[in-house]
Amino acid sequence: MKTKQLKFLVLLFLFISAVSCSNDDDMNQEDQENHNPEYHGNVSLLVSDANSTALNFINPFNSEIQTFQASFPKGVVYVTQSGLYGIITHREHDFTETFNLGGEIDHGDHSHSLGETGLTDTNFESMKPTHFKSEQGYVAVYNDGDATLSLFKENDINGGASVSNIATGTAAHHGAMVIFDNGNIAVTNLGSGISLPEKVHIINQQGEVISQEEQSLSTSGIHGSAGNDDTAIFGAASGILVVQDNGDQRIIDYPESFEEEVWFGSILATNEPDLFIGYTAAKGVYFIDISTEEVTPLLETSDLFKCMVSLDGNEVVSLTKTGSFTITDVSTQEHVYTGTMGVTLDTESTDHSSITSNVDYFEDYLFVSIPTSNKIIQYNLSEMNIEKEYDLDITPYQFKVLSYDIAH
Repeated sequence: MKTKQLKFLVLLFLFISAVSCSNDDDMNQEDQENHNPEYHGNVSLLVSDANSTALNFINPFNSEIQTFQASFPKGVVYVTQSGLYGIITHREHDFTETFNLGGEIDHGDHSHSLGETGLTDTNFESMKPTHFKSEQGYVAVYNDGDATLSLFKENDINGGASVSNIATGTAAHHGAMVIFDNGNIAVTNLGSGISLPEKVHIINQQGEVISQEEQSLSTSGIHGSAGNDDTAIFGAASGILVVQDNGDQRIIDYPESFEEEVWFGSILATNEPDLFIGYTAAKGVYFIDISTEEVTPLLETSDLFKCMVSLDGNEVVSLTKTGSFTITDVSTQEHVYTGTMGVTLDTESTDHSSITSNVDYFEDYLFVSIPTSNKIIQYNLSEMNIEKEYDLDITPYQFKVLSYDIAH
């Protein structure tokens, strides 16, 4: 089992900086005039720089690029559950900061202010902030340096959120977590592991372990997590670990076609409570149905580069190293878009901080960064062509689409 875990770690460091998973929405438009900000709420790309503290903020519908200053270079950018805020972690500098999409949403006879665009007063220090979750109205960052969680409410970000530092009842490790709708948290426990955790237990927001020790199943290494309101699942070398909010646990086996060293090191949630996504560079992207315990292929490939789920959970985006993409509807499990972008991606990765291409998805657009060319490509899925190229004064390291609307 230790050999299997070590093999995975080698693959993980090569793959984790290449494969990233994120979020967005789906629109229903009838003609070209709808491609303007009034029809999209507020939408922009938040881009960190590999070499400086500069942040580029790109409006994809008027091509305006604004520049802000982060606290450190090479920030890892995430988007919150609502799409309104960016979370920027600086693992090597023990620091996390937040960014507000801001602006106004014009509804004709009235408008809604989202506050000032830019970095907010919510920022904090912690030891090696790494794993990120935004769910149930909370934002959580797992701190690998001391096995704590930094937890705060998303709605409080713009006014300066109160950030709780929560002990998780275990030793420092590369951890992961899921927040249940009752506020309790399923979080990894190092157990007898060396580098990857081997167990999961449940804590409350005071850091008290509230599940029973005998409920925690032992695995041979855990990486990646996702959840719905009352269930959390974790990728593990021994199988897919399913954890209920009452502490009960079970393991779903991988398909028989998976070799011993192949397992899901990344898990994503969808808009279907019992349906999750697991993926691995060696085998591709799979649906995980926790009600039937079936694991079925969405895209079988040994060339996977990126995988993500849209912010609303409706679509899965898969991208290979050659630029071939597949966008799959979760509810029907049918491919709605397949094609090839026709651009050369930066795919070479040697470690966690390698500078590679990243991808995000918004409505009928794919956005892909090309760091070696200092640009971001905007690909129109309806037309199947490159609609815009943004030439930047920075080297794009990480980016996410921030998008927010108020429907009424």
